[in-house]
Amino acid sequence: MPTKPAAAPWQELEEQAYHAYREWPLWLVLRERELGERLAAGRPERHPAGAARTAEGTERHSTAKGDER
Repeated sequence: MPTKPAAAPWQELEEQAYHAYREWPLWLVLRERELGERLAAGRPERHPAGAARTAEGTERHSTAKGDER
């Protein structure tokens, strides 16, 4: 089915821009997922297969004045 010609040359460009604007949040989510998978695939395993895993980054050390441990 052929598309109808635009009444003015700028209308086609405006329609493309509108759709790109509406699809932007979805594109960002998909791109973030793709980059996460690519980074995970290129990163070596941090722990050997039989090693016990600990919760990394769960301890928080405060540097606020007066909070001495």
